[in-house]
Amino acid sequence: MIVAASAEEAGASPLAATVEAELEAMILRGELAPGQHINELALARRLGVSRGPVREAARALERQGLVTVILNRGAFVRELPLEEAMAIYELNALLLGYAAGRLATDISAAQALELQAMVREMEEAARDGRRDAFFDLNVRFHMRQMAFAGNAPAEAVYLAHTRKLLLLRRRSFETGAHMGDANAEHRQILDAILAGDVEQARALGERHGRAGRARLLSAITASER
Repeated sequence: MIVAASAEEAGASPLAATVEAELEAMILRGELAPGQHINELALARRLGVSRGPVREAARALERQGLVTVILNRGAFVRELPLEEAMAIYELNALLLGYAAGRLATDISAAQALELQAMVREMEEAARDGRRDAFFDLNVRFHMRQMAFAGNAPAEAVYLAHTRKLLLLRRRSFETGAHMGDANAEHRQILDAILAGDVEQARALGERHGRAGRARLLSAITASER
């Protein structure tokens, strides 16, 4: 629980940032579903703060595309339009391909070991049917790829848009086979990176991004049957 401090002691901004981080985590864990109303009073009581920092946190997350604030109705978890999600997947495919190509030209031993360890952990999570663990590792794997590529503007674009996509991406792994397929693609990308094959790494990275889009569409179609 967050221990509340007075405005004089902590100031609104640091407290709101803490509340923002917790609210974002609740959304990304699926505790608050797309379209769900964010109950200010209940959340304030849960976190041990006043309603002010909760309201400020909601406004901050609205700027980041995770929350929608409606006048006289309050804050709601944003429902990401499918068209926007598809556009983000296409952007991510290009960014992941770029990062893989960059890493094929320059990756340290420590970076390679970290990515290999995550692929092994994802394999175990997929085998055991631990969807949430797989999802979290998958997110980290691609974030680390972007960080290791060493292009801060590209990484910032990826993080900003992928953050919105997380509202939907967890659904991509509702089918166990999707986890195995995704991680097989991770292995292929990493193999190309370690072989120093720039063009193959880039092509596989882009293909993986588009395959993720296809997995999401497949999951949505299956749920509508």
